[in-house]
Amino acid sequence: MPKILITNDDGIRSRGIKAAVEALQGLGKLYVVAPMFQRSASGRAMTLHRPLRAVRVKMAGVEAAYALDGMPVDCIIFAMARFGNFDLAVSGINLGENMSTEITISGTASAAIEAATHDIPSIAVSLEVNREKHKFGVGEGMDFSTAEYFLRKVARAMLGKKLPRDVQMLNVNVPYGATKDTPIAFTRLAKRMYQPSIEERVDPKGHPYYWIVGTQCPTETLEPGTDMYAVKVERKVSITPINIDMTAGVDLDTIRNLLSL
Repeated sequence: MPKILITNDDGIRSRGIKAAVEALQGLGKLYVVAPMFQRSASGRAMTLHRPLRAVRVKMAGVEAAYALDGMPVDCIIFAMARFGNFDLAVSGINLGENMSTEITISGTASAAIEAATHDIPSIAVSLEVNREKHKFGVGEGMDFSTAEYFLRKVARAMLGKKLPRDVQMLNVNVPYGATKDTPIAFTRLAKRMYQPSIEERVDPKGHPYYWIVGTQCPTETLEPGTDMYAVKVERKVSITPINIDMTAGVDLDTIRNLLSL
């Protein structure tokens, strides 16, 4: 049977990772390695300056599950060292959408990207939330059933077919309130999802401190054909094929001549 690795960036206690396990039952032997703690927005950070601790946990329906006190990328590396190679890696189901070129910030997408660098076909799957406060919770009260349905559908298809050579990962986003009848849109990444800024505040001792905050780009600025437009405007499930080779598609001699080098 295929070996399937499941991870996330919301932590081992997230309802979303349990939903992913439920969605993938019967498709292969399931293994879970996920962070012990919330690791959203960790990107491709890797733990190099301290030892990692791993705790085996009980989780129904899986061959083995570990909680790792590291980053999502660490979880991929640990899983391969412990269990060997995998036929598919799934990162999610994330609480909150992961779209646009900002997927490089996302721990969810970055775990899937890390698996893809090891030639493991990968899926990052995220569920839009209707309230910002849910994004960094554990997902209690959230309905993951539709996200489970689309994850299973995509995973089954990926296990049965080989993706084109230039596609190493699929980034899937399910809108809040979607049903099994919600259409799928195949998209490209939008440029940005948030406009970041800094809020300066003052602590009780009079010292300033800072929060990075973001305002979501208004829907009227979104470009048709992008993941953001599909989810936020058309209310469709977005699937974006990702090529992890970020080399610009330009003739290299053009750059050489431009720079006179």
